[in-house]
Parts: sequence; C-alpha cells; structure tokens
Amino acid sequence: MGLEAAIEAAAEFLNKSVKPVMVAGAKLRVAKASNAFVELADSCGYPVAVMPSAKGMIPEHHPHFIGTYWGAVSTAFCAEIVESSDAYLFAGPIFNDYSSVGYSLLLKKDK
Repeated sequence: MGLEAAIEAAAEFLNKSVKPVMVAGAKLRVAKASNAFVELADSCGYPVAVMPSAKGMIPEHHPHFIGTYWGAVSTAFCAEIVESSDAYLFAGPIFNDYSSVGYSLLLKKDK
C-alpha cells in the first residue's frame, strides 16, 4: 500500500507540472530497473538525462534523451533544462562531490 501511495503522489505531482524531466542514476543498475525507466520515459514523453555514473544505461539515441546531467560540466544545455524544470524525477541517483563536480547543484527540494 505504501508503494502504491507513493506512486500516486508522484504521478499527481508530475501531472501538475509544466516542464518535468527524468534523470537516471547509477542505482538503477543495481535495481535492474533501467528497462522500466526507459518504458516510463516512452509512456510519459518527458525529457530524459543521465548522471555520469549511469552513462550507457539509457540509450543515447532515445528520442527524449537530452544528455548527461553533471552540474557545471553537463552536456550543452542539459543542466539548464534540468535545473529550470518545475519537477524532477531522479531515479537511482547518487549525489556526491563527483556527481556535482564540487558544484552546488541548483536543484530545489520542493521539485
């Protein structure tokens, strides 16, 4: 029941947003959930980025792929798209000094 409630709350939040984005992290590999992540991206149509530690887990030829989100050294315009989004769905992220390049991520907790 807890998982269902969490999914409903996340779906409600994302459905209210105007500019949502999905970002894949390395823990998707451990959970064996990268295929499910791609299926979700296919069904919702949100832009998809990967963290550097998740490169290769999401096909870069995917129609919604926008690049690697890596703080100040992200793929061109990827950081701007993610950080200006009104809702983020980070799946399996690892936030540390490596993933942010020692940079304060401009992500807001309420999004």
